[in-house]
Amino acid sequence: MCWACAAVFPVLSVMGGTMQPALLLWQPAVIGGLFLAGQLFTLLAVARGDVSIAAPVLGIKVLFVPMATALFMGQALPLKIWVASAIAVAGIACVQTRDAKIQRAHIVAAVGFALLASCSMTLFDLLIQQWAPAWGAGYFLPIAFLFAGLISLAFVSRVDGPTAVRELGATRPLSAGSFLMALQAIGMTVTLGIFGDATRVNIVYSLRGIWGVVLTWMLSHAVLAAGRPATSHRTMTMRLIGAALIGISVVISVT
Repeated sequence: MCWACAAVFPVLSVMGGTMQPALLLWQPAVIGGLFLAGQLFTLLAVARGDVSIAAPVLGIKVLFVPMATALFMGQALPLKIWVASAIAVAGIACVQTRDAKIQRAHIVAAVGFALLASCSMTLFDLLIQQWAPAWGAGYFLPIAFLFAGLISLAFVSRVDGPTAVRELGATRPLSAGSFLMALQAIGMTVTLGIFGDATRVNIVYSLRGIWGVVLTWMLSHAVLAAGRPATSHRTMTMRLIGAALIGISVVISVT
């Protein structure tokens, strides 16, 4: 996934920019490391739970962004942010609804990893907004994702080789997922690098929590075909309610 982004992002060089001194290369390196951490925690959240749990919790990032901005810039948080946070917590509680078939430890792990991913990507968003303008998106982002690819080499010894991937029948989904990740990363980072306003950018992005629940529900037949236990309608309804509550908290936080 990281190398898919590293391969695609150089096309942004046509946007141009201003190359900064080599002493400032630590800035895109930090961005690359945060991206890798965010994706690692996201994958762990999905692996230990499923996307209908992880995606809504990842939406909490939209509340972390203004909170982190207030913390680092010394601005007081308005009451609506705390109200939105309380609603979001209720949403997370609903998202954790489980069947008797699902172990609580798996859901706790999914939520915990999703929160860690949100923290990583919150810093990722804010630092792009802070550093990218001086470099220009066309220079800063390709360098940052090159660093993400280089840092990801530390995990080479932990991954399956090409032969194992083919035997698992994972080549197509892995390729498609990597392409979609690169496409998503371009959309998010270019918007942040050019326009800033990380809070509002994350409002739209956080709605993927609702799509995550709905699509998982729609594709439940694929879960049955794979031999996994199907999630009950009650559980999926509670997760959809939780995703909706998180969406409401998002709207409150910026209205």
